[in-house]
Amino acid sequence: MDSTTKRIAINYGLVVSAVAVGYTLVAYIINEAWLSSQVGGIVMLFAMLLIPYFGVREFKKANDGYATFREAFSAYVLPLILSAVVGLAFNWLMHNVIDSELATRMGERVYERFAEMPEDQRKGVMAFMGAANDAELKAESIKMTTEQVTILGMLKSSGVGIIMYAVVGLIVAAITKKNRPEFQ
Repeated sequence: MDSTTKRIAINYGLVVSAVAVGYTLVAYIINEAWLSSQVGGIVMLFAMLLIPYFGVREFKKANDGYATFREAFSAYVLPLILSAVVGLAFNWLMHNVIDSELATRMGERVYERFAEMPEDQRKGVMAFMGAANDAELKAESIKMTTEQVTILGMLKSSGVGIIMYAVVGLIVAAITKKNRPEFQ
């Protein structure tokens, strides 16, 4: 890996990390419900997928408009991997040092969203989660969110995220690659 790729990966990885950590802190301070919000999740996902694209553009600009598939893929995915590592550390601190009850409160909010669903949808969720009644659904919702913030849960979600980012990175690299001409 050349120095340009490393520099871009680190810079954009830190930008993606700052956006993710910043959103989490702002949401935690202003309104915790934003942490389990579908809209907030979609906006953050869009930001996480868009920011590294600018890293690919910067890489191409630094290389006279050229980037092989491998270079474009690396310029896109490496910042997201760095961000995943930073996010893993931050989320561990957030849920284990700063506020160990946060996951329980988030689980209660998830249950409240389930409780607001139409009866037939809620019954489907209950069947899917193996809950026979609302009390079991609430307990299962809390259990699900607290398991997600364990080290193993965070490693699993980071791994799935990196795989998803790699798939998007393959698409971005295929679209943005531009090989140098063999003869000039």
